[in-house]
Amino acid sequence: MLFPYPSSKTNPSTTTTPTTPDADADIDLQTTALNSALETLIEVFPHVEVDEFRHLLETLSEESRLFVITDMILRRNKDGGVPRRRIGAKLEGWEMFRTAGYREAARALLNKEFKGLSKSTIKAVMAEHNHSYPHTRHTLSTIAAKSWRFSLSSFFRGSTRPPTAPTGNPTLDAELFALAAPARDSQIASDRAMARLLNEAEHATADALVECECCYGTYPWDETAVCAADPAHFFCHACLLRSVQEGLYGQGRNLVPETCSVRCLSSAADPPCEAFVAPELLQRVLPEDVLRALEEKTAAESLDRCGLNLVKCPFCPYAEVAEEVAWRVRRVVVGTGGAVGAAVAAAAVAPRALVGVLLGVVLAVGLMLHMLPQSRIVTAAVGRVTRAAGRIAAQHRGKLFRCGARARCGRESCIECGKEWLPFHKCFEQESDSVRIFVEKAMADAVKRTCPRCNISFIKSDGCNKLTCPCGYTMCYVCRADIGAAGYTHFCQHFRQDPGSECTECDACNLYVAEDEAGAIRRAAEAAEREYVRRWGRAGREGGKGKIATTM
Repeated sequence: MLFPYPSSKTNPSTTTTPTTPDADADIDLQTTALNSALETLIEVFPHVEVDEFRHLLETLSEESRLFVITDMILRRNKDGGVPRRRIGAKLEGWEMFRTAGYREAARALLNKEFKGLSKSTIKAVMAEHNHSYPHTRHTLSTIAAKSWRFSLSSFFRGSTRPPTAPTGNPTLDAELFALAAPARDSQIASDRAMARLLNEAEHATADALVECECCYGTYPWDETAVCAADPAHFFCHACLLRSVQEGLYGQGRNLVPETCSVRCLSSAADPPCEAFVAPELLQRVLPEDVLRALEEKTAAESLDRCGLNLVKCPFCPYAEVAEEVAWRVRRVVVGTGGAVGAAVAAAAVAPRALVGVLLGVVLAVGLMLHMLPQSRIVTAAVGRVTRAAGRIAAQHRGKLFRCGARARCGRESCIECGKEWLPFHKCFEQESDSVRIFVEKAMADAVKRTCPRCNISFIKSDGCNKLTCPCGYTMCYVCRADIGAAGYTHFCQHFRQDPGSECTECDACNLYVAEDEAGAIRRAAEAAEREYVRRWGRAGREGGKGKIATTM
């Protein structure tokens, strides 16, 4: 009998992609030194905002700047004058210092892509986002969407997707390759769906469709799997995937831990088939995340059944056998020897009339001590000693646990409280400010402007939209353009009968009419809450008490 051989499955998340450029080639000594200092400061002060460290590192000289910044942060931290961020947030790549080559390549690409915007606007937005091309492009797209000039130029130029041509900078090329991933995945999924339809039509024309013994649908030969029985039973890939997911995340009992597989799904077999699906078939059919979850669950159940004292990583399934302290109870031997010695001493000093009585008592005590290991008293005593030995071993091992799965996790955690190990770690420390700090940072960034000349950030409290930085740079608060030469002529000069209405003669910025900052803050807060949940999978210990108020 012939058995189906499932086709090699590729998912959008696992599709083989061209080798991305080596981002490590785009380095220089000054940027490397700044990034090294930034990583050191973030490791020592994980609660301080990255923007604060970048500003201090750029303004201070290289000599002893780490010590100077450390002293400044310690002094300001006492007064609460340090911008704070969520403790435990990792330093992301776009937050690092950028090389001069990357900045020039990103600026040239953005100027070419957003020709309808002024260069000063692009420069200001780049300063707001640490010259990161993906983040700057997102903000510029939002600004450009409000301009009819950009919309008209985009109509004639066609697609607004990020460019894919090499820029000459390996770091920027890697970011462009990552930005194009959704489009590639969508195209691959569309091609796969079309190929599946054509394949099914050809099998139907040739009358070669196979019936699934679970859902009783008909499928092409290469979209079916079989169990290991003889004769084998056929079922489709969709039923196999749902069966494994039900066993992992639901109430299904069809998983076979001994083989890291699933039982036969045939509902037509009589008697019910007890065979399992070969693991090789599961590797071809299941998505990568489901297959990994199946392997992790099998490994976790095997470790639980082994009865060993394990120390587990709270962030991944990795576990290690805890260090054991070797010890033995010597009480029985000591007790028996003491009883014999007491009998000899009593025979030497006691009257002859009492020798027999004392000898009998001593022998009885020795016999009882000899039989004590089987009693409840000794069992309880051994339990106390075992727990004491465990505490001694824990003190010897310490609270720090390093995950051995360095490729996938490699994080450090506390054995006592299960939290991530950070500098100045305190067990069971309250996290009441974690979500609030993260969301408030996003709310402030939504209305923050950054001077591209001195990198000072500021927020307009009132007044017109013509802003002048202390360094002398003049910019428009709405479009962020350099208006040092244009001055007030940059803004709309036409009279409007209804103040605050849109001008019908031009699309210049308004001098006093501001954007909907309350709406921008609210949208930024909602996006930050979603990003927080996406990154850390929960809203902190305080997250269940309700959302953070963002009403302005």
